[in-house]
Amino acid sequence: MMRCTTGLMPALLLMAILAFSGACTSPLHAKPLRALLVVTGEGHETNAISSALSWLLKRHDHIQFTLHRNTDALSSQGLKDTDVLLLFAPGVTLQTEQRHAVEQLVQRGGGVVYLHTSPAPAVEGTTGNVVVEVVPPYHPTTQHVPSFQITDAPLREEASPPVGAQVVARQRNGQPLAWVQQLGKGRVFATALGHTPAAWCHPHFQKMVLNAIYWCAGRKPPQPRAPRPPKGFVSLFNGVNLEGWGEVGPPCWSAHDGVIVCTGLSESTGWLRSNRMYRNFVLRLEYRISAGGNSGIFLRAPHYGRSSRLGMELQIQDDGTAPPSNTCTSAVYSVVTPRLNPARSAGEWNQVEVTLKDRHLRVVWNGHLVHDIHLDDPALNANLPRTHLLYRRPNWGYIGLQNHRSLVEFRHIFIKELD
Repeated sequence: MMRCTTGLMPALLLMAILAFSGACTSPLHAKPLRALLVVTGEGHETNAISSALSWLLKRHDHIQFTLHRNTDALSSQGLKDTDVLLLFAPGVTLQTEQRHAVEQLVQRGGGVVYLHTSPAPAVEGTTGNVVVEVVPPYHPTTQHVPSFQITDAPLREEASPPVGAQVVARQRNGQPLAWVQQLGKGRVFATALGHTPAAWCHPHFQKMVLNAIYWCAGRKPPQPRAPRPPKGFVSLFNGVNLEGWGEVGPPCWSAHDGVIVCTGLSESTGWLRSNRMYRNFVLRLEYRISAGGNSGIFLRAPHYGRSSRLGMELQIQDDGTAPPSNTCTSAVYSVVTPRLNPARSAGEWNQVEVTLKDRHLRVVWNGHLVHDIHLDDPALNANLPRTHLLYRRPNWGYIGLQNHRSLVEFRHIFIKELD
């Protein structure tokens, strides 16, 4: 088994005389939170994990971060302007001067978030389904985080958490999965989770890590607000939960921090549909797709049957360099090729506006008019197989967001019904 330790000095871990517990009471700062993210370590999918972590941090405008793929930045100079160090470095032993630099960061009031990385000796576990139990009394790092199940291989520390630390999450057998400690003005969070890229797609684990980042910086996380719809529109998403929506297929949808998230961690596809049907409307939304991802927006979809054929699907892919086709981003899937491929790079937000009025479909994608068509147009239907005919599509149905086993996010979902 691989031994995983950063070799931090015991003195830092045992500063119990300086430790005390308590919730973060400082107000939300307008000043950006400056984070240094280090992702390294053999035997781990560090490319996928660094992408997932970067994705998570980019979602928060309050966090400014730099990514390093080795530990060279762990120096007094490299950490000088850092509020929080995020360290994913299983199996990596820090040099003496690097350990001192991390200690100094904590001593001057900064924070360290250990991600699948232990400041004490630990060994790799085996991959499997792990039940993560949140431990009372509840801590700011687990605020709004229920107990959950995750596919991962947690580290197994060879010693208990340091004196003065509080365990905030554990396995059912009592094995600690996350702990926190306040050391003078500084704060430390450590979690054994995060071995697999799949773990980083789990919304509850993401929430715990984000909470930890803000807590270690001595700040309160920004509270999500219900998005304000444009004049004449109403919001289909309250920014907090999935009220107004229903899942079809395997569960992989959640809402947090003003975003609807599809983890894509399912063996089959599915979709999230509006609770009610719509006929004529203008729909606006934003989405962000992961690298290599696939999703879609369903229009006038039925309750049962294939939504892309019995209703319509506007394709979403990470394919911004692909030529226009009837399966590229913004295509009416497998039927109508858009005027251009308007997709932005993976990880960037895209804006979509769809107008459906009787048999007229108009779509603007990232400011580009990609469709202005009539579903009954003989020229559009002439060469289509019977199963794909547009003139057979219904005049009303559900609005849906597709789970195509990819990580994708949606926000600012507004609708205006038309006569």
